[in-house]
Amino acid sequence: MCHNPKKVGLPFTFKKNPDLEKLEKILEADFSSNSPTISYINPDGLANTWILISTISTPYILWLLFKLKKFGWLASFAVFVLAPFLYNYKMIENINAKILVSLLTVLIWGIFLFLLKISYKEWREPEF
Repeated sequence: MCHNPKKVGLPFTFKKNPDLEKLEKILEADFSSNSPTISYINPDGLANTWILISTISTPYILWLLFKLKKFGWLASFAVFVLAPFLYNYKMIENINAKILVSLLTVLIWGIFLFLLKISYKEWREPEF
């Protein structure tokens, strides 16, 4: 007899959470299939489109995190993304330093979204 080493587990059903489902739709959206063809035609328009999408989606993501009571995520956004952005906007006058801090802020924002994307799936509550 051959023993099947596959993992055997009970099927879980999860409680419906509309806010978590909205967050999932935003974080799992895939725009990569349309981007290459548009970027060859108008790369500046593509950059402006991504800025517009980010400007609209970021406050909505923060609102969903507030509704989900993920205050640690909100605090980390404030410290790692919002604070450098405001510091850059108000305090830095050297144009080279502004560009560097802007790029660093965008990089940290991307890391924030990546970490959020890999951790939100653990927030689901099982239904017993």
